[in-house]
Amino acid sequence: MNGIPSFYGGNLFTQFAMQGRMDEMTKKYLDIAIFKDIETILDFSDYYNDEGLSWADLDNLNKIRKYEKNSDWYWDGDKSTEGILWGGCLESLDEILRHNIEIPTLEQFSNIVFMFETSEEIPSSDYVFRVLRGFGERSFFDKIKAVLVGRPKTWEFDNQKNSEEKDNYKRKQIETVIKAVRKYNSSCPIIQNLDFGHTDPQICMPLGKRVRINSTKKEIYAEF
Repeated sequence: MNGIPSFYGGNLFTQFAMQGRMDEMTKKYLDIAIFKDIETILDFSDYYNDEGLSWADLDNLNKIRKYEKNSDWYWDGDKSTEGILWGGCLESLDEILRHNIEIPTLEQFSNIVFMFETSEEIPSSDYVFRVLRGFGERSFFDKIKAVLVGRPKTWEFDNQKNSEEKDNYKRKQIETVIKAVRKYNSSCPIIQNLDFGHTDPQICMPLGKRVRINSTKKEIYAEF
């Protein structure tokens, strides 16, 4: 919004100091973000983690977290496009809208690839729809180039879903995002289950930099 790029991802305890070892994919994109000045393709991780280990238990310090087989990207729309990346955690974006904090203008949204992900609060699909509807009713989705959605976190210490519950939660969110965005924009590409947000490994997404989407090849490129 102010022309100053930043990176979304790579936190001190949850990534840099992860128990056992740091994820190689996370390390790869941190290295690119910190030391490179390139456009690169965004990878897809075959496995993911969203179940934490308690930091209160010292026996966990050398343990490796539980990883599960990852689903592929969920791609809806066949347009190829590019734009400037903007967005963040959906719950935080909701607060921004509620408190009338400055966000990009409608004119700026016409060149934006909108990205978001949901947090350890594990919001319901109804909540996700309402927040996205808030953007839609402000005519932002009429303008955007594309929507990128991070893999949703489905497990937290106070909300420990089993495998079936996780799958149902992710499926409902995927369907909800498509329903909400398509109400206002019938053609922009919507790509979900990307490696950013509150799960691991993660790509530190370059907010404020250009993202290029090739829907024919199902490829996403980002400037770092």
